[in-house]
Amino acid sequence: MKKEKQNNKKRNLILLYIVIVLVLLGVGSYGISSVLKRDTIYEGIKIGKFDVSNMTKAEALNKIKGELEEDLAGKQMILRYEDKTYNVKITDLGFHYNYEKAVNEAYSIGREGNIVNKLKTIIDTKKYGKTLGLETSYDKNLINDLAHEISQDINLESKEAVFNFNGGKMHVTDEIVGRKVNTELLKQLIDENVYKLEDVDIPVEKIQPKATKAQLSRINGVIGQFSTSFKTSSSDRKENIRVAAKSIDGKLLMPGDNVSFNETTGPRSKQNGYKEANVILEGEFTPGTGGGVCQVSTTLYNALLSADVKVVERHPHSIPAKYVSYGQDAAVSFGSLDLKFRNDFDFPIYIHTKVSSDTIYIYIYGDLNTKNYNVKIDSELVEKIEPLVETILDNSLKPGEKVLQQAGRTGYKTKTYKSIIKNGKIVKKELLHSDYYKSRKYIYKIGPKVEEKIETSTEEAEE
Repeated sequence: MKKEKQNNKKRNLILLYIVIVLVLLGVGSYGISSVLKRDTIYEGIKIGKFDVSNMTKAEALNKIKGELEEDLAGKQMILRYEDKTYNVKITDLGFHYNYEKAVNEAYSIGREGNIVNKLKTIIDTKKYGKTLGLETSYDKNLINDLAHEISQDINLESKEAVFNFNGGKMHVTDEIVGRKVNTELLKQLIDENVYKLEDVDIPVEKIQPKATKAQLSRINGVIGQFSTSFKTSSSDRKENIRVAAKSIDGKLLMPGDNVSFNETTGPRSKQNGYKEANVILEGEFTPGTGGGVCQVSTTLYNALLSADVKVVERHPHSIPAKYVSYGQDAAVSFGSLDLKFRNDFDFPIYIHTKVSSDTIYIYIYGDLNTKNYNVKIDSELVEKIEPLVETILDNSLKPGEKVLQQAGRTGYKTKTYKSIIKNGKIVKKELLHSDYYKSRKYIYKIGPKVEEKIETSTEEAEE
């Protein structure tokens, strides 16, 4: 407390000294009043590099603004991407100086506090000087707009090369490499460069198309094929085969691509062009929409095996198909059984289908330089299962009468092998799968037994 009183006493003595000095200098009480009431900025004050001593606020504002506005007009940053250049004036970003705030602050120096504080500030400012900063600001929304405009100008959608197949002739179009500006990073770079005004490289990401001309040009021939006949089929079944075959024609698989037969051919509905024909349901031939599609999946399955394409899902029928060997069929049913495969090659593959009056052909195209070997599929009959016979007594039938209620069929157990043949020699052989086609028993209805007739002699009859 004692120390604080001493400081106050010392301060008052200093202020008294200042008043005495002013009086001695001839300012007097009237002079002090005129100094404090002047309408100009006190001596020793600068705004930035500009000395605004003894200027009115309007004069100071005109001086600073006149020089800096001309300087601002020439300030810009350059944004570049390849052959594109964008000259961006910082005034286009709403950049400006807060002239009024700086001038008002300069004018306020020496005009705050009591008379003693004002006089002390005026004297110190004149002796030691005081420099004020000049605040700046800009509109970040305009930076966002600029980044968006540049992106719209530079961005380019990528376009894949296209493999065209017409009458056995192959042609590949050029791909287009896409571009996409990283707008968030661009906004950050512009924002950080407002005061540096250095050249900026616009951040652009190249978007490589999945299919390029170099890749698709590797398709140079048939690497696998298969065909089956449907000569004895009904007209509706033939039409279903044509519809399903058309849906997979032209399918292109890039390396790593997976394909589902069911997804490609779609639901077996009349809206999709399928008609009613016999389908196999729980071992029975039953009328159903899409009968015959399984012949397409089976033909495709064998073409894929011939091309050595990876099959990841395949199912046998409940009874052997007549158009291929045992163990080489591929049953499909939309929503349950599917044929799925994947391109594990490092080149694309292309599927082409052709349907004649009674035969479906499926060709797998790819790189003959890489797939330079043949594939052979063999089926082995492991076991033949004869059908059982069951009889059911039916008293409504005539004695000894026999009626077939359920036709039986033989069952089979098979194994299917794949052999890789190169230069005429088998270099690899593997088991693809084991299949079991269940047998079905014969069921007969039979009438009651025939009673035996007993012959007797005349004497026995008389007795």
